[in-house]
Amino acid sequence: MKSLRTRLLVVASSVLAVFLLLSGEALEQAFRAAAEQGEQDRLEGMVLALLGAAESGPNGTLTIPDNALPDPRLGHVLSGLDALIFNERGKVVWRSASFSGAVPQVPSPDVGVSLFKEVGDRFMLCYGVRWVGDTSGPHLFGGPPKPKRYTVALFHDQDTYRAQLYTFRRILWFGLGGSAVALIAVQFFVLLWGLSPLRRLARELRQVETGEKSRIESDYATELKPLADGLNAMILAERTQQTRYRNALDDLAHSMKTPLAVLRGIIDDSEADPATRDKLRDPLGRIQDITDHQLRKAAAAGRRTLSEPVQLRPIVEKLAGALGKVYAQKQPQFDIRVAYALRARADQGDLYELLGNLMDNAGKWCKQQIAVKIEFADRRLRILVEDDGPGFPDNAAELLARGVRADTHVPGQGIGLGAIAEMVRIYDGSIELGRSELGGALIDVRLSV
Repeated sequence: MKSLRTRLLVVASSVLAVFLLLSGEALEQAFRAAAEQGEQDRLEGMVLALLGAAESGPNGTLTIPDNALPDPRLGHVLSGLDALIFNERGKVVWRSASFSGAVPQVPSPDVGVSLFKEVGDRFMLCYGVRWVGDTSGPHLFGGPPKPKRYTVALFHDQDTYRAQLYTFRRILWFGLGGSAVALIAVQFFVLLWGLSPLRRLARELRQVETGEKSRIESDYATELKPLADGLNAMILAERTQQTRYRNALDDLAHSMKTPLAVLRGIIDDSEADPATRDKLRDPLGRIQDITDHQLRKAAAAGRRTLSEPVQLRPIVEKLAGALGKVYAQKQPQFDIRVAYALRARADQGDLYELLGNLMDNAGKWCKQQIAVKIEFADRRLRILVEDDGPGFPDNAAELLARGVRADTHVPGQGIGLGAIAEMVRIYDGSIELGRSELGGALIDVRLSV
């Protein structure tokens, strides 16, 4: 996930999902506990109602008349509510009409103590009581009857409880799910709003790159203002750096012009000593060549990321027009395959020098046909220059060395291809020499711009 917005949205959504799951589970457990407590309270109330309707049966045992049942369900089979009364020996002394089947084993809690638990798919409540029989008639041994120990057991199906739990779960999770979707949507829009300054900054930076703006102009938040100010400072520094370099080089060239002119005058002075003139001619030529080469090399701007892109078609057309006049005797025909919309982020002077050397080399060696093609390939600027001349010799790679020429009979200093190779290295590019479909030389240059 390289997107900052995606990262934040995934992390926030994950935290939200975990929070809602834990909250839902906690709410469900709380509702379950409350529902079970309500069931226990209802059964305890039913026990007290049964005891309120209880009477002494034969032999003073505890019994409940059918017409005094506190809940009609106790009088109907399979109603889901059953009641049993056990004596202290665990024998059933009364059962409701709703009870059927085998008598279960139940615990015997202390008197006044209730025991609530789940037994299979039913709730069970056991309540310990001590019952004193009828004291209104005569009694043996001249005293009242002794109290007897009983356990009242109620059994209630969980159908109602489960229906309530299911309804609550459905409402809870539908509600939490809807809330999660709504909150994620809100988070998405909040992230869109919160990250909008970054998108605006990126958009302004692209406008600076394309030349639509000269600097980042918007007023950004406190956190982004140092970044915007730093980018503006970098843009300004990059755009002024080349100007300072070239001004310094112009000053250097101007300073060297006078002493070189003096030396050149001595060489051209017919009255000067011929031996001295011969000794100075070759070193002075080498000094002039080295000076020109180093000035051109230092003046090369190289790739400029935040510079305004340069349109390439007008440069090629202007150079073609100039070379057509230089090599007018050949009447060179230029096939220019460069889109009008094609632009490159490079120094215009560098492009003039590079394309000028490439096209001049083709004009020098061609018979008549010259083809120039420029395009972007694999995110690099590709320049193809072809001609219909004799082409490169077998040792074509050596021509990229400065001062090596293919034919010493053709005027020139042999620095054209060497200068091209140096310019290509400045732009982290590559150059290949080959055979053209026109029959002559092919120069394939690729630049990182």
